Amino acid sequence: MTLVMVGGGVAGLLLSGGFFAFMMDGLREHTIQEGLGHLQIFSAEHFKRDETRVLDTGIDHWQQVAATVSSAKHVKGVAPRIDFYGMLSNGSKSSVFMGSAVEPIAEQSLGFRPRIDSGRDLDGKPNGEVEALIGSGLARSMSVKVGDGLTLLAVTSDGALNGVDVQIVGIVKTGYAEMDERYLRVSLASAQRLLQSDRVTNLVVGLDSTSNTDGVAAALAPRLSGSKQEMVLKKWIDLAGYYKQVRTMFSGIFLFLGIIVFFMVLMSSINTLLMAMFERTREIGTMLAMGTPRLWIVALFMVEATLTGVMGAVAGVMGGNVLGFLLNKSGVHVPPPPGLTVDIPFRVLHLPSLMIGSSLIVIVSLALASILPAFRASRLQIAEALTHV
Repeated sequence: MTLVMVGGGVAGLLLSGGFFAFMMDGLREHTIQEGLGHLQIFSAEHFKRDETRVLDTGIDHWQQVAATVSSAKHVKGVAPRIDFYGMLSNGSKSSVFMGSAVEPIAEQSLGFRPRIDSGRDLDGKPNGEVEALIGSGLARSMSVKVGDGLTLLAVTSDGALNGVDVQIVGIVKTGYAEMDERYLRVSLASAQRLLQSDRVTNLVVGLDSTSNTDGVAAALAPRLSGSKQEMVLKKWIDLAGYYKQVRTMFSGIFLFLGIIVFFMVLMSSINTLLMAMFERTREIGTMLAMGTPRLWIVALFMVEATLTGVMGAVAGVMGGNVLGFLLNKSGVHVPPPPGLTVDIPFRVLHLPSLMIGSSLIVIVSLALASILPAFRASRLQIAEALTHV
């Protein structure tokens, strides 16, 4: 029963920890591929003060900065962005939008593709007509569909009000209900014409691997220091507030599960080992009468408990990996978490560090559990132990 309990505890930690790790890896890559990128470049003014007018803290001569960054090793490409706000109207109703202006070809080269629900993506070579993508919630609110037109109104960099007619070519689902209700996307050229500015808000840098983020950031820092405009380089982890919150939450949950397993193994093992000590009282008395050192009695119980922990850990690792493999093959999905609208596949990552950590937890738990029974056994009086029934 002790082996079953220990193995079940290890298997449970492997399954929960493997699922949490899968969630975090998936959320990390999803966050990056949804357009955050591995690195982002801003002007230093962007973080020193609020904009008094649109894009007055943006990047000037961004093409030169993009060319400098693109030449670095492991950089797949650079995509300029403009973030802006305004009003849109269908002629009878108006609403606020959060606009994002992009270069479609640059975005597609980095793998940043919007989740199109209907229609198509922005054309990289527009034929004069301003195209736009809008969120599914905003489309529903404005009663528009693919092929319909809207009017965008925004304040220019000079403080004047400007407008442009756009045609809806696609409806997207970002995965976040609140974002879908305000999301609008146009081409960079269209936004610059609407805002009357050649600047961009930031440059998004895509790399060939997330693991190269730190190295590329260190290599780009001296290159950017030579720019005419002071630049600030931000890693994806510095901008992914939602990811950090979720990671902290899952880390806390896993720590709580580990503590529960630790005390579960500790308490039940103490009970089992105490029962074993009482059942072996006469044997212990015989060993002491034959001259066995009392420290050997302590070591006997501790070694037995440790070996039990090792066997339970091995059984738990094997069982956890088998169950994880079967779950991965089953195609099970879990409901979307709060704020998301897409189901998440249930997958378990097989992490060596998690296997080692879970095994150490139960082995240490059993070793600690053996201390009390071992010392009680070593302090038995020979005469009383031999007459024990």
